[in-house]
Amino acid sequence: MKAVPLVIGMAAGVAIASAALMSMYPDVSRRMMRDSKRAARCTRRAVGRMLG
Repeated sequence: MKAVPLVIGMAAGVAIASAALMSMYPDVSRRMMRDSKRAARCTRRAVGRMLG
């Protein structure tokens, strides 16, 4: 049961840090979305090459 407060604290810390980062750099969220889509495409291609 000691892990639950730790996980909640880590999630809160990530949320606070991301909110602070977004307030300083408003375009970061757009870049992250763009880059994550690109990474997902590359990962799908790599998996397709390995399996196909």
